[in-house]
Amino acid sequence: MEIVHGKAMAYSDLSLKHRNKGLAFKYLFIGQEGTPENYLFALVRSIGFFSPRHRHNFDQFRYAYKGDISISPDKYATEGELAYHPEGVYYGPQQDSDGERVVLILQFGGTSGQGFLSYRQLEEGQKELAQLGHFEGGKFYRTGRQDDDPPQDGYEALWEKFNDRCLTYPPGRYKDPVIMSPVNYTWHPADKPANIDGMVFKKTLGVFTERETRAEMIQIKKSGRFPVTSANAMQLIFVLSGAGEADGQPWEEESAIRVSPGKGVVLSAHQDTEILLFILPMLSQN
Repeated sequence: MEIVHGKAMAYSDLSLKHRNKGLAFKYLFIGQEGTPENYLFALVRSIGFFSPRHRHNFDQFRYAYKGDISISPDKYATEGELAYHPEGVYYGPQQDSDGERVVLILQFGGTSGQGFLSYRQLEEGQKELAQLGHFEGGKFYRTGRQDDDPPQDGYEALWEKFNDRCLTYPPGRYKDPVIMSPVNYTWHPADKPANIDGMVFKKTLGVFTERETRAEMIQIKKSGRFPVTSANAMQLIFVLSGAGEADGQPWEEESAIRVSPGKGVVLSAHQDTEILLFILPMLSQN
């Protein structure tokens, strides 16, 4: 079990150029490169974000932590909503309104097993592509291209350069991104053994694909205890409000907790607490 504290971290400007400027990251947890389950768990501060219509070969959750976020011209995730972007499914173009917003993102290898390229790996591709063209508006434009030769999606260009092959997108398991409104869910007492003392409540926001990736919101009353039970899955937690401790280590609002496969931990709340819990079942061992 590991805990990091988002409030104590500084934002770092994103050096990647395949999307527009104005993005800064707090890297909460990073997975293991080269594995089907690799992931990035981060807080992202953005100002006037834009991205063209595109899709990915990985899965993604985006939680509108502070401010509303654009999904497409007629679709937004308002503050407090959670968006699930399935691999292979188009969304966008995205154009956030003026002003600053903060998004909690979890990008991770999807059910297809294609994995997720780390930002370090993408930067390697970017260095090589810099000799061949430039990025603009989320697209890659090759030097010397003909006017009728369309530009390439920026991420796709980076992925193909790093892997030295064409990207074949997995078939979409959903038609569109899924937007969840947690405020409209009802709190239910968590089942035992997750409800040791009757002070833990849960909202199951969604269970996705045959992999059964889960997104849950957990409420722990003051002095309550919530056991994160051992599972063959990576379990990632973000503290929305409250404070407490786990294995003698403190956590607070904006803390993130990582519980590795086969491990468990008990969260003890010193204040009324709400957390987001993401459960990512292992692929390589299933």
